Amino acid sequence: MPLLGPLQTVAAGLIGSLAIAVLPIDVGSSSTPARPQVVPVAMKYEAVSDPETIRISSPVAMTALADRPVHVVKQGDSLWTIARRRLGDPLQWMKIWKLNAGHPQADGQAFTNPDLIRPGWRLRLPLLRRGSGDFPREKRATPSPVESPQPKPMPSSGALSAEGARVGIELPSGSLVAMSVAAGVAAAYALSRFQRRRRRVSPSIEETAPSMPEDPPSPVVETMRKAYFQSFRERGEEPPSDAELIRESASAMEVPRSVMLGSGERGATVEVALEGLSLGVTGPGADDAVRAFVLDLLQQAGNFRTELIMSRQDALVLTGIGAEELGDVPGLTVTASGDEAVDRLEEVRFTRRRLLAERESDTVDALRERDPGDVLPTVVLVASATVDVGSRVGAALASGSGCGIGALMLGDWPHGTTCHVGDDHRVGSAQGPLAPRLARAELFHVMRTDLAAALRLLAGAQGEESQPVEEDAAPPSWDHPTPVRVRVLGKPAVWVKGQEHPLRIRGLKLWLLVYLALHPQGATKETICEALWPGKPLGHEFHSLLRHLRHALEQSTGPCGEPFIQLGDDESYRADPKVIGFDLWDFQAAVKQARTAGDRASRIACLTRAAGLCGGEIGVGISEDWVLDERYPLIVAQVDALTQLAELVEGDDAERALDLLDQARRLDPDTEDTWCRVIRLQVRLGRADQARQTGRLLRAHLQSLQVEPMPETQELLASLAHSSVRTG
Repeated sequence: MPLLGPLQTVAAGLIGSLAIAVLPIDVGSSSTPARPQVVPVAMKYEAVSDPETIRISSPVAMTALADRPVHVVKQGDSLWTIARRRLGDPLQWMKIWKLNAGHPQADGQAFTNPDLIRPGWRLRLPLLRRGSGDFPREKRATPSPVESPQPKPMPSSGALSAEGARVGIELPSGSLVAMSVAAGVAAAYALSRFQRRRRRVSPSIEETAPSMPEDPPSPVVETMRKAYFQSFRERGEEPPSDAELIRESASAMEVPRSVMLGSGERGATVEVALEGLSLGVTGPGADDAVRAFVLDLLQQAGNFRTELIMSRQDALVLTGIGAEELGDVPGLTVTASGDEAVDRLEEVRFTRRRLLAERESDTVDALRERDPGDVLPTVVLVASATVDVGSRVGAALASGSGCGIGALMLGDWPHGTTCHVGDDHRVGSAQGPLAPRLARAELFHVMRTDLAAALRLLAGAQGEESQPVEEDAAPPSWDHPTPVRVRVLGKPAVWVKGQEHPLRIRGLKLWLLVYLALHPQGATKETICEALWPGKPLGHEFHSLLRHLRHALEQSTGPCGEPFIQLGDDESYRADPKVIGFDLWDFQAAVKQARTAGDRASRIACLTRAAGLCGGEIGVGISEDWVLDERYPLIVAQVDALTQLAELVEGDDAERALDLLDQARRLDPDTEDTWCRVIRLQVRLGRADQARQTGRLLRAHLQSLQVEPMPETQELLASLAHSSVRTG
């Protein structure tokens, strides 16, 4: 020890004696119930500042260790596998690490990284028996600064037992989470990193700067990531790449039916169904247990699989994050008050009850199975169990059977099951239907700071949605009953009645709407997939896309109980004309009515409606064959409608007729007949100079294509030239 001088030998002896006193002994006779299967994560050890840290370099301390069993490391060994083979319990790997940390090996290296051991190293083993339960606290051993560097924080050393049982991960803060949660956090981090990297722009040569490493994730996120990846290594498998994690997360479609709350006395997992969940949690460990539940559900919220409802106050207590920031967390609905949170639960119950009646189904599970693209997440309320809120929630759950809703209440819950959670996060007592399952269970638990870090990651993984710039963002005239209006003639856009700007719907979601506009009678999943993902073998991409589109429409219009895109009995999907309208459909309907109109005035009225919908090429910005094949026929239809209307109104309103013909000319500049109509009308109106200018524009257009005018066009242009000579 520094500064002791001649007393150094005495101090070494005292420290060695202390080591003998605090090193683990055989605790096989302990009566403490066995803890659930947990993968602990080693914390960062401080060599000097931690008063519980001892050095093991003294001769006395080494003598105390000499009598323990020794394992000689072989190729392929890890602390996990050694603990499993030699101690009968792979979860005791940390005991081996603590017992040998910093110890010099025969090859001259010191054991400073529990994730790295080398063949030939000799590791002393603790005196443990399988099933020994809780252990007395041990002093942590680290090398002196002179002998070896300070140990690094260690990732989790395995996620599954030898039998393949699920286990938890113990975080440095004391949180205990399921391995499935770690998997979700790892996927969220991969997506978050991808979102950052895709937005990176390389600097110019003048701006060249030294490359900087990426900002590391928060400690809790990094711990869970490493634990998840380590579970693959211990099974002899390669951990998944970021791309694989993102693809797997994006393809997850199945709505979770249950959630794992923790582990029972004998290590069996404790799961409860989310459908009809009616559970109250009390006691000093209640908030931590509820936080673990919240994190588990929200990490599964992708593709609208789950929705969690909380009031602003309850959310602040549990997460320590404001409602504005929480609004970016997928699957989380934060309301202004507890009453509004219950309103949302009742709204879901009412809407789904109506859906079940209209579609003649007993449960939302049946609806999900029939149409996997339907937005029917499991909806769970998390709320304080006040008297007013409790009575309403109890009634909603009682009448919501089969609706896919549940509630987890903070407080006594006479309407279902109540369990009391102690400081050790074990259920001390429980009353109600779930009591036998929860008795003496140790529940997963998450500290507030850990939950906040994980939720911020989930929020940031979604990327930025910027409002697309629309040159003509004015909403269309709304003379139809549907709440949603889609423009496909021209640049596609989606409006909701009463809103001034189009919705932020783009990409494949917008493409799907254009495709359905071209197929009003519907199309099968296979034909739609071939159009949107030509030649690509697909899994759940279509249903995921459909969920996101339906959700965006429902969020903008409010819950109307309609899926917007229906699945028919013939297994084809079609846009529901009762709730979504297309300019193309209205145009085609107006043209059809004009053909059958019995008088001139009715025909003018129908063609006027059609003319107001002539927006140009369908699906501007889409270059797929299924759009390109439809473009010219629809341009021709628009030109014909404008030309026919111009003929009908020319006698009464020549200026209007000229405007209509000019609009038709701009839509299809290759049709010489439209140019000729414009020139003739300009001449009739006494605008010879304008007519000659129009003729020059026509010649320039044809010359750019290296073609000659048709004979009748040539004759008209020649007559303009002769009249110009006579006038001159």
